[in-house]
Amino acid sequence: MGVKSSVLYSALGAISIMGIVSSADAFALRQDRSQDMLSSYEKTGETLECIPLNRVRDTDVLDDYAMLVEISGGVMYLNEFEGRCPGLSRERRYVHRSPAGRMCKGDYINIFSSVGSVSAGCVLGAFERLEKIPGAK
Repeated sequence: MGVKSSVLYSALGAISIMGIVSSADAFALRQDRSQDMLSSYEKTGETLECIPLNRVRDTDVLDDYAMLVEISGGVMYLNEFEGRCPGLSRERRYVHRSPAGRMCKGDYINIFSSVGSVSAGCVLGAFERLEKIPGAK
């Protein structure tokens, strides 16, 4: 029995290590994707405190620190959170509640997990307008 259980533990250990490696690879891919997305834009220094929700066309989580927000007219903004938003880059889904109908600096977003729970909150930063770099993809 001792031999069988050690083989089982060895097999489980190998599965755990493979999981860690694939998580690290996934993290590297997300970072590469974020850099690719941002490489087409440059920061303008122009910021907004709030964006009306009815103008938001798309949001794209870059990592645990930032997301892109596209508004009507194809205008792109970068929102860098006030601190880290652990797990957001993995889940890529969030809940934002706004009785005023706006996303604003200082608003909280909560991560919506794949199992349906809502977890830790993150604080939105200012929305910095991005300009498309001519000739960028």
